[in-house]
Amino acid sequence: MAEEEASARRSDRRLGRRRRANIEGPTQYVRVSMSEAERARLYVLEERTGRSASEILVSGALYAEGSESLAERRALASELMAVRRYLAALSNNVNQLARQANATDQFPEEARTALSRVRVVAERVNATVEGLGR
Repeated sequence: MAEEEASARRSDRRLGRRRRANIEGPTQYVRVSMSEAERARLYVLEERTGRSASEILVSGALYAEGSESLAERRALASELMAVRRYLAALSNNVNQLARQANATDQFPEEARTALSRVRVVAERVNATVEGLGR
């Protein structure tokens, strides 16, 4: 029974296997030998990250010494996009508060909250940029 479940999981993985992004130029194939335990760990990593075994191995081999692995670059790009979206929403709020302040000659209490959020975003941007320098 356990063998049948394991076999079904393996065949499901093969059918739903993710391909690595298209490669420019001719493709080179490399055969890799590994123990069953290492292959099991690779399966777990594939499922956890949603990346193909090929992508994981190439990323680990080519970017292991440098600070820029493929996963790190994707995470950084995702972080920068999130910061940009948040900054755009925040700038809309600041503009509305500025219009209100100009119309009434009073500094709205909400502006203090917005300005504290601007500081948080600025710190987040600084931390992200520092991460680029590593």
